Amino acid sequence: MFHHTPGSMMAVLQEMQDDGNCVHDEALQYVFFLLSKMALNTLVLSFWLQSITRSFIGILSISMYLVDLSMICTISWIYWFRENLQAHKFLCFSLSHSSTVYSMLPLPVLLAGALDYAAHRHLVVSWDSPGRTAGRCVVVLLMWALACCYSYMYTNAELLTIQYKEEMQALVCPVQDSTVVSYFNLNLFIVAGAILLLYCRGVPRWARLANKLSRKRAWLLPPQSDLAFSNMPQNLKEGPADDPCMDRDRQDLPPLFVSLTLCFILNWTPYLLMSVACDLLGFAVPAYATVNLLWTACANSLLAGVAFWYSSDDLRPFCKLPDDICAWSFYWHLSKENYQWPASKMRHNRLSTLSERLLYQL
Repeated sequence: MFHHTPGSMMAVLQEMQDDGNCVHDEALQYVFFLLSKMALNTLVLSFWLQSITRSFIGILSISMYLVDLSMICTISWIYWFRENLQAHKFLCFSLSHSSTVYSMLPLPVLLAGALDYAAHRHLVVSWDSPGRTAGRCVVVLLMWALACCYSYMYTNAELLTIQYKEEMQALVCPVQDSTVVSYFNLNLFIVAGAILLLYCRGVPRWARLANKLSRKRAWLLPPQSDLAFSNMPQNLKEGPADDPCMDRDRQDLPPLFVSLTLCFILNWTPYLLMSVACDLLGFAVPAYATVNLLWTACANSLLAGVAFWYSSDDLRPFCKLPDDICAWSFYWHLSKENYQWPASKMRHNRLSTLSERLLYQL
């Protein structure tokens, strides 16, 4: 592939000499390309299964997985039966329309995902209630339908022949990239990096403290039983209280938004770096490749982190959000000194067990 105009590129389907002899057919490469995307989606899905059905972006990710599977079947069918049909024409039609559909999704997905998280604070229903799940499914179907209608009306799927190289011609078709995903990843990388850069002197110390706290992680996570909850203060108080290094680290704890940014960047730096590097190096990546489950999981983690930060004062670390990638509750303790609760607060914690457990179920 190569860039054609801003926001669009040309997908090379076949290379041939000026006399018409075919030199190289690229159809099989597109099959392998989509198979690699499917493998990546499957890997992300395996880490996200626990809560993927509890958010709008999760429901859309499931639908995207199914659409990718159908697209692989279509491209494979075109390749295997290319001798009996106009393979390049059908391949161009599939790639052009799929790239247009995928390029239309990111902005509505971000807006609808943000509304889904914002609405949770004003609705007296759980994340996985049947009504909310059905509503999300309807919105997802409507979003796909509108994107397909737009692609049907405005996509140019015409197969073109161009002078590709010296004494070489190529069959190409126009495809779209996703500028929303590119700008989203670039701006997110810049903002997160700038926040950590402003607090760069404390980042190594906080990372060291987080590493020490991770040894007690089983006690820092939201409780799953009354016994675990009642024993949490006692167990948290054992061990770290006598560590002078831990006491020195607590004197300069990071703000909550810095801790959450650190949590996000530690989980998503490889993906953001890869995306930014591809854009800076000018790699031509179509929308049906950049809009994948890795991006939707990253967007979901961002929205979950913002929602966690906004709700942390009311719900504390017991605000359970549909994100299986970032351990937000754990990093809440990195900014708060009450991961080592004093004995005077133990009675209050036992008395408030029921209310906090109810909040945890939200």
